[in-house]
Amino acid sequence: MPLLRPLILLGMGSVHRSLLRILEKKADGLADGEGVRFPIVACADRSGFFRGPDAPGSHLTREAILAVKENGGSLADLAGAQPVPLEAAVELAGPDGILMDAVSMDMETGGLGLTAARAALSRGTSAVFANKSAVALAFDELESLAASSGAGLGWSATVCGGLPVINAARREMVAAQFLRVRGVFNGTSNLVLDQVAAGRTVAEAIAEAQERGIAETDPTNDLNGTDTAAKLAIFARTVLGQPVRFADLPRAGVEAAPEPGPAEVIRLFGEAVLQPDGGYRLRVAPEAVPRQSFFGAIGSLDMAVEWETDIYGIHRLAATEGDAIPTAAAMLRDAVHIARGMPAGPTLRAGGEGAS
Repeated sequence: MPLLRPLILLGMGSVHRSLLRILEKKADGLADGEGVRFPIVACADRSGFFRGPDAPGSHLTREAILAVKENGGSLADLAGAQPVPLEAAVELAGPDGILMDAVSMDMETGGLGLTAARAALSRGTSAVFANKSAVALAFDELESLAASSGAGLGWSATVCGGLPVINAARREMVAAQFLRVRGVFNGTSNLVLDQVAAGRTVAEAIAEAQERGIAETDPTNDLNGTDTAAKLAIFARTVLGQPVRFADLPRAGVEAAPEPGPAEVIRLFGEAVLQPDGGYRLRVAPEAVPRQSFFGAIGSLDMAVEWETDIYGIHRLAATEGDAIPTAAAMLRDAVHIARGMPAGPTLRAGGEGAS
């Protein structure tokens, strides 16, 4: 029999709507191939937490949730919606459950994502993140809570969506020292920069990114470097072991872009460079690069990372993500790793076991 790993979907934007469709399409394959099923026992949007379609006594369906959210409504608008407090949602999931956090970023306080993660992890419910806030601001705390309760953590979707940057860096670069990491971590800014260079307005480029589901309703954090800085901070802390206070990370957004030369394009970079004292210099800034270089040749919908290590040489990773599906898939990937107790997952911890 497949394992049941109940899910709490936190945030019902494009990522979790994509996840619902993936789960519907892949349910039998996950059960047969991975030995796990993911019932939805609770879900939440700005109107609160509610019993999910697979919770005992629920009157909601996945189809109804998708329909109301895609029409701009809230879960509270649904006939038969049964509100529950956060603590009750965690109880519905239990110690086998997984909180799936895809709410909008709150880089001031961590917002609802951090509050929910604390509540879940302290009770032994695992947590998977696409939302970067909690991981960027409080990773050490979350890791400690998970270790104490035996819960699992997954955050590969926080850095470049479906591109397995965190996984590859933590799992495969065994014994390596990273000398330099450089990346185009934000798809919205990359699309905007390319579209503006092609003659479109910023507003037109943002509208396209929002329609594709890769930009927030308010794209400010994408364009001013905050999102890139959050991803760089996550990589620095969870891969490089670099303590970083997010508020102190130097960053500039697309507004600081230099004038490119005739054979150049602008990219918004996050970068970490090893220093003589063993720490890393971190920064976020737009730069002009040759059009024929690795970063210059990527597409408008691409994210890309290049790193150099002392023993593996230079690695380059890139992916095209034109919608929210790859990020949703990355969250599912982490949930499967946690469900199967696979230390090869991005946490390097099977829930309850020691970190690798």
